[in-house]
Amino acid sequence: MQLKIGVLTLLLLGVDGRLASASGFLQGAVDEPVLVRVDLPDVSRMHTAVQEQLSEAYTWLRTLEMSGEDIESPSNPTRRAERSAAYGALGMLLLAGEYLEAAERCFQNARLLVPGEFRWPYYLAHVLMKRGDLPRAIAQFEYARRLQPDDLAVLVWLGHVYIDLGTPEDAEPVLTEALSRHPGNQALLFQMGRAALATENYAGAVTHLEAALSVNPAAAVIHYPLAMAYRGLGDLDRARDHLDRSGGRAGAGYAGGAAVTLPDPLMAAVDTVLRSPQVHRDLGLQASERGDWPEAARQFGQAVNLAPTNAAMRLNLGIVLNLMGSARGAYDQLEAALRLDPELAAAHYTLGTILERNGQDAEAIEHYRAAVTNDPNLSGAHLRLANALRRIGQLDASLSFYGRVVDDDEARFGEAMALAKLGRFGQARDRLAVGLEHYPEQPAFPLALARVLAAAPADEVRDGQRALDLVLALAEDYKTAGVAETMAMALAELRLFPQAVEWQRFAMGLATDAALPDVAQRMSINLTRYLQDLPARTPWRDEEPEYNPGPLVDPELLDPSRP
Repeated sequence: MQLKIGVLTLLLLGVDGRLASASGFLQGAVDEPVLVRVDLPDVSRMHTAVQEQLSEAYTWLRTLEMSGEDIESPSNPTRRAERSAAYGALGMLLLAGEYLEAAERCFQNARLLVPGEFRWPYYLAHVLMKRGDLPRAIAQFEYARRLQPDDLAVLVWLGHVYIDLGTPEDAEPVLTEALSRHPGNQALLFQMGRAALATENYAGAVTHLEAALSVNPAAAVIHYPLAMAYRGLGDLDRARDHLDRSGGRAGAGYAGGAAVTLPDPLMAAVDTVLRSPQVHRDLGLQASERGDWPEAARQFGQAVNLAPTNAAMRLNLGIVLNLMGSARGAYDQLEAALRLDPELAAAHYTLGTILERNGQDAEAIEHYRAAVTNDPNLSGAHLRLANALRRIGQLDASLSFYGRVVDDDEARFGEAMALAKLGRFGQARDRLAVGLEHYPEQPAFPLALARVLAAAPADEVRDGQRALDLVLALAEDYKTAGVAETMAMALAELRLFPQAVEWQRFAMGLATDAALPDVAQRMSINLTRYLQDLPARTPWRDEEPEYNPGPLVDPELLDPSRP
């Protein structure tokens, strides 16, 4: 069959420039294809598991090539399909590993063996696009488009490459037809906007890009071309606004912005095809971002199986297992991570939180100290260390670590409580007042400040009226035993003892109703004082939670019989 050199010829050119059979595509691939040689490239830079995976795929391909002389025979379509699939499978692995030249040859052969299989020209187009060969990428996308005219990913990428090649006028009819089939699709609207911008149709660009942005306002990549469109219209204020939100010139291309969503199952398959710990790690991170902890644990577990001596992989798995409530499993992974890398601060920190919950304060403190030593910027470890030190009575030491946590309400509150327990009530009052100013949404600050003002032993610190004002404001929204007991303290400081007695009894009743009879019993100490017309002079009892920060303790948390 004679063909004029034209578009169809370009579609069927092999990687070495030889012309494949057009009639194979048009009549069902009855001619013998002209294949190119594929050699496995040097894969020594890849993880051992990936090297094995590539070697297995290549060995299988070579086995098929040598298994019979009739494999390419027109009368043996099953064997041709099998060989095509083997080339395609190896090509996907090579594409994922960025071995683009070898991947190109694989997909070319796969397509020539089974010209009607959509995947191979689609993958070949992506390889060519990555290699910067945009004209041939367009030819392969057009080939794939003929096979599946309604495929969204093909249409989007075809428009994208036409624009990047500098022929937006060729992109516009493709994208317009695609939008009629996929109305309101963000990726298509974005490409339409880019095409209009490239042809200096600024009004059209604004229309399409604004529509794309409305689909997902988080797609920051849209802002740069939108800024250029508004600048073309002379609307400099809007241009500056979008430019400020764009993150710079990198936003000019579709590939530069992952926030423009495009369902692309074939490329997603490439992203996950390698059996490498890095791939499983990335999939685990993606699952973690959407809160799918079982899937995250499964992926991180696969990463650990492939890279058992990688401390970071074990850390990821340990963190997720801890979030899932599997403290024993998390503990084992974190211990293993630290044997591999004793300076891994995040592992020390997470292990400390588990030991803390198990009631092992001394061991937890040791790990928190290691965490802050190896990563002084790990503010969470500083805070946990300060709380643990305060809990065991090392108050001065806790103040040092609270001071290293900047702009944190829990740290400022803990600092004030440490000062109060040290008997430095004037300083505690001042810290709580600053906390109240900086964190007005946190009720702990006005409640604690009211207690210091109502019941501090030092006369110069107390201010009963201010204490009452603070607790009255809280009582409107918080009907708790703690608020009621603080109200009683403020009333007693103002010598309103009958009212103080009523509020203290009310507080004791709330504690009893909350199944805390021991707490109610301890409250009776202040009730006795009020009945004797004596104000409170102890803002907190030693066992109260304000003086004892930390999680609930489960002494059996790390029992080997637990999951």
